[in-house]
Amino acid sequence: MRGLRALLATAALLSFAGAAQAQETVSYYGFSFPLKIGALTRGEVTDFEKSSPGVGYGIRYAAEGVRVDIFVYDLGKRSISWDVFSADQREEFQASIAAVHRAKQRGLYRDVKEGQEFETPAVKNPFFRCKVLVIDRGEGKVEDSVLCLGAQNDKFFKTRIAFIPQGPNVLERADKLMREIGRAAKF
Repeated sequence: MRGLRALLATAALLSFAGAAQAQETVSYYGFSFPLKIGALTRGEVTDFEKSSPGVGYGIRYAAEGVRVDIFVYDLGKRSISWDVFSADQREEFQASIAAVHRAKQRGLYRDVKEGQEFETPAVKNPFFRCKVLVIDRGEGKVEDSVLCLGAQNDKFFKTRIAFIPQGPNVLERADKLMREIGRAAKF
C-alpha cells in the first residue's frame, strides 16, 4: 500500500510539475512569451541562435483561424533603432517583404499580392510598421498575412500573422492582435 501511495504521490507531483511548466512564460532578449495571448496558444519555440548567431528565436502561436510567428533577432547588429522609420528598420522591413516574394519564386506560394501598409498603434511614435500580404498557397488556400516589424532592446521583433481563410477587417484584426502581442511580450 505504501508503494502505491508513493507511486501516486510521485505521479501527482510530476503531473503538477508538467502543468506548471506548460504554464510558464519564456523570455528572450527581455521579451516575455506567455503560454496564452488572448485566444492564441504558444506552440513551438525555435532556437535559431544556436546554429546561426544573430538569427535569434522563433515563437509560434495559434488559435482557430489564426497563426502567428514571432521572431526576435539582431542579425549581429550591436544597435538597432526603436524608430520604425529609421534606416535599419526600413531596410529590414523591405528585406522581410522581399523574402515573402522569394518564397513565391521558389514555389512555396502560388501568388503574393501586397496590400495596405500601416503602423500600430497609430500614434506619433508607433511601435510596429506593418504590411498586408494576400498569399495564395494553391488549391484554393488563400490567406491574409500581415507582416509587422518593430525593434526594442536592440533587437528586431517581427511578426507574421496569417488569418486563415481570408476575411473582412484585416487591418482592424491585425491592429488588435499586435496590441495584445505587444502588451503580453512587454514590448
